[in-house]
Amino acid sequence: MLSRVDFLIGCGCVKNFRYVQWFTGLGCLLLAGHVGAASSQPSSPAAFFEDTRIWDLRLTVSPGDHDRLDPGRGRGFEYVPATVTLAGQVLERVGLRYKGNSSFSTARGIPKKSFKIDFNRFEKGQTFLGLAKLNFNNNVLDPSQLREVLAYRLWRQLGLPASRTTFARVTLQVPGRHDGQLLGLYVVVEQVNRGFLRDRFGSDQGLLLKPEGGLEMPYLGEVMAPYERVYVPKTETSSALIQRLMDFTRLVHRADDATFSARVASFVHLGDLARFTAAHVALSHLDSFLLRGHNFYLYLPEPGGRLTWLPWDLNSTFAGHRSAGSPEQQYDLSVTHPFAPGHRLLERLMSLKSFRDPFQQALKAMAEGPFSVEGMADEMAVLRDAVEATVREDPYTDYPAFVEHFEPIKEVPAKHTPGGFRVIRKPLLRVFMTRRHASMRAQWAGERKGYVPGRGRRPGRSGKP
Repeated sequence: MLSRVDFLIGCGCVKNFRYVQWFTGLGCLLLAGHVGAASSQPSSPAAFFEDTRIWDLRLTVSPGDHDRLDPGRGRGFEYVPATVTLAGQVLERVGLRYKGNSSFSTARGIPKKSFKIDFNRFEKGQTFLGLAKLNFNNNVLDPSQLREVLAYRLWRQLGLPASRTTFARVTLQVPGRHDGQLLGLYVVVEQVNRGFLRDRFGSDQGLLLKPEGGLEMPYLGEVMAPYERVYVPKTETSSALIQRLMDFTRLVHRADDATFSARVASFVHLGDLARFTAAHVALSHLDSFLLRGHNFYLYLPEPGGRLTWLPWDLNSTFAGHRSAGSPEQQYDLSVTHPFAPGHRLLERLMSLKSFRDPFQQALKAMAEGPFSVEGMADEMAVLRDAVEATVREDPYTDYPAFVEHFEPIKEVPAKHTPGGFRVIRKPLLRVFMTRRHASMRAQWAGERKGYVPGRGRRPGRSGKP
């Protein structure tokens, strides 16, 4: 039988031996993972975060605590105790809460909510393989099931710090209500927290921020409190760390061009931020710091250090943000001005050759490498093989809509799911890849200007992310 690598070489999709080596190695790794999936238990976070594995997760919650999960009117998401059986390990009195904004409101009428697990919320020191928290995302806004996994994978391929992912098949036990009810396929996303910082940066003693609505990266004066409200610290603050943030935002907004050019590299890893921005642009990810000023973390490791940007909430990648413009506009996102007016940091950085050139180089390298049409098609095929059986049985997923992301199919009526849940349509991944590459090539050739996103009203929030 002709192997997949032989087939790709024969059709011209694999253009060099280095790529063949990578693909062959990936195939062997995936095969090894699938062989052990049914019986083995992960022994480390690295073994758990294999993004072609589907781990079994069983949630057991009392009826009263299950009621408390729903935020109701005027209440935020609340942690309740639950028993969790994950990848064969049983953990008692684990903290469980719902999470999400649009993913939560879309799933309002069904039990398949996105949720966060805090293993040491009620039992101090309890972890799962050393991990304190995990996020389980329900994918109700992504019929392809793969946007987040593909996007986080791309970030890691660029050598940038980013969360790891895997999949879970989730069932729910609520005595008298749900008897091992199948909720379906979830994407599991590593939490950005102290453990993440120690693993990626060697220290968790810096300042971790999760800005909300911070498109302008505003300078807010020389008092600490306004920065804490806008930049939302996730670790303890100190006057020295906040002062570094103040100095940076003052440079962005108050410095003349010569001073900004001379000093910005002392505050920012320009090459890393160029690649971080290029990943957003390739993926047409506009529910992000490009347009909304959110869905990212900032980490400042020490008072005199440089800021690092970290991605978050990638389920609207691949032109999937409904309020950012039509799919056709997002396919055509500008490769020279991909951000909204008022993004003072990117406006100033794009005027600097020391940022603009690495940004364009990163974008072109992605288009020829990990983000190539052929490379992404291979990754999509591998991930499809891994999840398809679980998607088929998922009561809250439209299986034909899933298949259509990978191949054209005859029109099939949408599946009617319990609770009147309506399947959300998103731009097809295979269409996105073709259209996005065509647009980038045309823009680089000077044949097209590209779409510059505008700032519009942001949809209402329905809960804590």
